[in-house]
Amino acid sequence: MELDTAWIRKALRQLRPPEKLTVSEWADRNRFLDAKSSNEPGRWKTSRTPYLKGIMDAFTDPAVEEIVFVKPTQVGGTECLLNMLGYIIDQDPSPTLAIYPSDNLAESISKNRIRAMIDKSPALTDKYREKESKLLELQFSGMTLALTGANSPSQLASRPIRFLLLDEVDKYPPRAGKEGDPISLARERTKTFAYNKKIFTTSTPTYKTGAVWQEFESCETQLYFYVPCPYCGEYQRLRFRQVKWDDGNGNPVEGITARRDAAYYQCPYCGGKIADAQKADMLRAGRWQQEQEGKTSRKKVGFHLNAIYSPWVTFGDVAAEWTKSVSYTHLRAHETCADL
Repeated sequence: MELDTAWIRKALRQLRPPEKLTVSEWADRNRFLDAKSSNEPGRWKTSRTPYLKGIMDAFTDPAVEEIVFVKPTQVGGTECLLNMLGYIIDQDPSPTLAIYPSDNLAESISKNRIRAMIDKSPALTDKYREKESKLLELQFSGMTLALTGANSPSQLASRPIRFLLLDEVDKYPPRAGKEGDPISLARERTKTFAYNKKIFTTSTPTYKTGAVWQEFESCETQLYFYVPCPYCGEYQRLRFRQVKWDDGNGNPVEGITARRDAAYYQCPYCGGKIADAQKADMLRAGRWQQEQEGKTSRKKVGFHLNAIYSPWVTFGDVAAEWTKSVSYTHLRAHETCADL
């Protein structure tokens, strides 16, 4: 009689110790994007958004306890958080809490993003305990993932957690009911894991007094993404003031469509005119650098990125948004906080 050994193989897979992977390595190997939530469905490729590699891999750096990501829209920030979450479930299962601005958004993320990630990634499907799970409390082998809105004080001040993921913190209410501010309440829950906790905070910034900017300024190490000019090779931060639009003779053009068509990026070192087609290679050669000298501690690390880096945003898009803005003063105020 032939033995059915399928259950034995499954049990052995569960007992097998996880490989030592970084978050980006895990995502490249195990993450698949679905057509419902991504305009580029299929296997995840960190090479598509190279700037996310340093942020994701800081999560597996034993010297780093907190990560702050100041981000614009359209740079893959949500996927970065989901990749960290997938890594936790598969490689380092521990009690985890993910907080969103509201309960409604937490429910939407659970149904439309996290469940989609689980269903598309076999490494996570095997560990998901669907029958034991609820919409805002997902059960996996060896861990519970709780999701909540920042407006729910009872969920922010209960069980201890090791991993805390805070998304879009600038949209959090100032207080959770009659309790303190939601970020402080959530931080209290990590005290049990004093030596191996991880806190990831991210948001599109609003004002310099906003939560994510305050968190970034408190970071012991602040990093910016530098890319090389394709002509002179000088590494630089991409900045709004270097996006130009002219008729080829140095005369500025007028109108949204004309500026979108004429826009390019000018290297501040050699004056080279950089086209959108050259940006992908610049990003692949990019690196995270700090600008303050003498800061070596990596316990709390901040990453700052603006929208110009996005593979889905052209220099023409930047010029068009500038043209549509209310005023130059308004845009410069936004640049001060988010550097576009």
